[in-house]
Amino acid sequence: MSAALIGSHVPANNDWRSPANGVDIFIESNGVHVSLIVPISTAGQDLGDLIRPDDLADPDLYGTHIMIGWGHRAVYRNAQNWGDVKSGDIASAVVGSDETTLHVYHLMNPQPLPYRKMFRVSPAQFGSIIRQIRATFQTNAVGESRSYQGYGPDNLFYDSVGHYDAITTCN
Repeated sequence: MSAALIGSHVPANNDWRSPANGVDIFIESNGVHVSLIVPISTAGQDLGDLIRPDDLADPDLYGTHIMIGWGHRAVYRNAQNWGDVKSGDIASAVVGSDETTLHVYHLMNPQPLPYRKMFRVSPAQFGSIIRQIRATFQTNAVGESRSYQGYGPDNLFYDSVGHYDAITTCN
C-alpha cells in the first residue's frame, strides 16, 4: 500500500504532449480501481466484433464508448460493492490466478468529470491501445468473445487472458 502511495507521486512521462489531432480517450477512477474509456469504433479501429450490441439484453444501450477494466474474475464478479468482497477471493487474487475477466460498461459520448480525465492520443497510439485490449479478450476458435451478465443492463463481463496477482493488478 505504501509503495503504491509513493509510486503515485513519482512523475513519469513529463515530456509527453497531447497531439493536436488524434483520438480522445479517458481514464476514470473510483479511488480504488482505474478504468480506461475508449471509442468502440474510430480512427480505423473497431472493437465491434468482440463487443457486440446483441451481447446486451437491451441492444439500445450499446454505447459509442466502452469503459473497460480487467481483473481477478472472482473479485470482479462476486463484489459489486466493497461490502461484497470475500476474503477467499482476495486471498486468491493476492496469491495469483489465471482466472481473469474484463468488465465493460457502455457509455454514450462520455464527457470529462472530476473522476474522469480526458486526454488525446495519436492514431498510432490509439491503435496500440486497441491491439492491447484485443489481446486481452479470450476468444474461441473463430475469434468470438464470450460475455456474461454484469451488474446492470449497460455492462457485461467477458472472458479474458492474463495472470492476476499482487504485482500484476487491475491498475
